[in-house]
Amino acid sequence: MKQRFLFLTVLLSGFLFFQDLAAQRKPIKMGLKVSPNLSWMMPDSKHYAYNGVTGGALVGLVSDFYFAEHYAFSTGFNFAFLNGKLQYGDWVIDNKDTIPGQMDRKYKFIYIDIPYMIKLATREFGHFSFFGQIGFSTGFRISAKARDEFNPDDGSNSRSENSDITGETTLLREAILFGLGVEYHLDEDTRIFVGVSYSNSLNNILTGTNARYGQNEKALLNFAELNLGILF
Repeated sequence: MKQRFLFLTVLLSGFLFFQDLAAQRKPIKMGLKVSPNLSWMMPDSKHYAYNGVTGGALVGLVSDFYFAEHYAFSTGFNFAFLNGKLQYGDWVIDNKDTIPGQMDRKYKFIYIDIPYMIKLATREFGHFSFFGQIGFSTGFRISAKARDEFNPDDGSNSRSENSDITGETTLLREAILFGLGVEYHLDEDTRIFVGVSYSNSLNNILTGTNARYGQNEKALLNFAELNLGILF
């Protein structure tokens, strides 16, 4: 965490220091983006297992504040639709009987996600320029739901249900971001961009307790995305 605070201090200090210089260079680029993603959950609890990748999407605004010709502070305001799947041992109560079994749970999250990154861009090659980004993001959970399929150990019929698990998840998701991409310059002001990025969660997002084993649930939520957008 100390490294993260140091990075943010340097990032913000640089942004403020170059603000006056940037004002002379038409530094602000704003736009929209749509990003289909693949997300997955990595458990850190005994009896819990990774259960595959699921699709989602992110839509929102992009803002690049250039403090030098090829360097920018990049941020935005996004709605992130992220999913994940875990498999674990659990039990259900049926007519006062305790039935042990295997739970397959699909998680569906919605976050308001705010990235804060340093963007490094190349000079133009024809109509193209290339860029890399690195930084962090903070996601504020606004919804968390689950689709459960329970398979009893005795081989009896499986049971499915949907549930709201907002109370079993953390409010914040902190992550480190990496990204690469290319911009096509339509004219002096307008650019279309395509890129890929990876978001690696830094904190456990689950707060529930497993009823069968009496242990706390722990998992990271990661995703990779394809970024498509336009800047003005």
